[in-house]
Amino acid sequence: MEPKIQAINYHLSDHTKDFIIKKLEKLGTHIKQNSESLKITIKKENDIFDIDAHLHFNWGKIIHITEHGKELYALIERLVERLQNTANKEKNKKDTVK
Repeated sequence: MEPKIQAINYHLSDHTKDFIIKKLEKLGTHIKQNSESLKITIKKENDIFDIDAHLHFNWGKIIHITEHGKELYALIERLVERLQNTANKEKNKKDTVK
């Protein structure tokens, strides 16, 4: 799964993109194997960043997570942590339904 990363009203530097990809590498292998796509959008308005993530699982479930704040790298870390936790919960729900 190669994430799609886009920026609105913000120049996405290679350093920031590499930071995001490095953080996403820490996602569990079961998440990577069971997901179809991941889209991350970074939007900046008046020194405030909005980061949205949409993770599409191959069983049809979609996770949407949003973070808001002024510190971009801290937001990215929180977003990836929440993405990991929420994806683990959804995976466990799916496994218990079987």
